[in-house]
This record gives sequence, structure tokens and C-alpha cells, in this order.
Amino acid sequence: MKLRISTKNRSTLKLELEGYCGGSLPKRALPLSYPPVFEGEVSEEEARELCQLLQKQAQLLLMDYLAKSERSSLQCRKLLQRKDFDSHIIEAALQKCRDLNYLNDTRFAETLIRSYQNRRASKRTIIAKLREQMLPAQLWEPILEELFSSRQASEDVKELMKKYCASKGDLPRQKLREKAFAYLFRKGFELEDIQNAWDDLD
Repeated sequence: MKLRISTKNRSTLKLELEGYCGGSLPKRALPLSYPPVFEGEVSEEEARELCQLLQKQAQLLLMDYLAKSERSSLQCRKLLQRKDFDSHIIEAALQKCRDLNYLNDTRFAETLIRSYQNRRASKRTIIAKLREQMLPAQLWEPILEELFSSRQASEDVKELMKKYCASKGDLPRQKLREKAFAYLFRKGFELEDIQNAWDDLD
């Protein structure tokens, strides 16, 4: 089986086992029997041992990444892709973290929704952020409906309207209205809610 080892950066090597597995490994983790730059044939047993090393490294990277904050499957997959791991190693690492409950897209979706709620983001903005993570709608829709009420959305847009108008109080009223509507619409709020918030200023 053909093995190719190349330098990725000062501390990391890229390993490719043709048709078998691939990924990156710290130089210190490479067995001493291999040079840091190599291209040649290895036995099946040697290939298996190297793939196990890569699988272990992918798992360690992912667990360290998830220890810092909640992440989506997409974010985790992209991390390991940047480290040159092949799809088999990536999916195995993701599944292992799911089994251990370190990776949970439902929990991530709830965390994301609450985070944007606290910033008074609109429902439309939150949905866009969830879709960016390629999370299935059936996963986050029930959470969103439970946590995001139309009453709260109305209160949020009113609060933002007050703050915006207070900061632009020197503008003529019509100009202020145009700018406030554009600002809140860009934030994803519905025109009806924006109009109601404007009317409440009077």
C-alpha cells in the first residue's frame, strides 16, 4: 500500500494512504520508524496502525474543539476537513462524539436561538443563522416556536426602535422614519411590527 508523508507546517505532517485513509498528525506523534518526508510502500499492518493514529488524532482535535463551546456537526466537519482528514475518519469522529453526547445538534440549535434572542435578533435572522449551519428544520422548528413568541418579537422591535430613534434624534421626522424602517428591516423584523413600534413612539 502506498504511503505519502509530507510537511504541512513546522509542527504538522500530512499523511496519505492511497485508497485507505488520510489526515494530519503532529510530528511528535509519527512513529520513529518513519521519516518526516516519505513516499513508498507499507504493509497492511503498518497502514492499519497509521490509520488508527489518524483516527485518534481526529478524535482528540474534535473533543478539544467541543470542550470550548457548543458546535454544530457542520462546524466540526469543517474543522477536520481543514486538517486534511478523509471523510471516513471525519464521520467516525463525529459519530463517536455524538455517542458520548459531546456533539448534539439539537442542543447547539437551542444555544444558538437563545444567544440571538438575548441580542434581540429577529426570528428571520435566527432562522437564517440556523440554516447556515445546515441544521434540518424539523430539529429546530419546535425549539424556535417554544422559545420565540410573537409578543417578545414585538417588544424587541419596540426597544430597538426607541434606541435607534434616540441615537438619531437630530434627523427630520420623515428621514428618521425611513432610516429606522430600513435599519430594522435589515435586521429581519416584519414591516407590520416595525410600523407598530413606530406608532408607539407617538
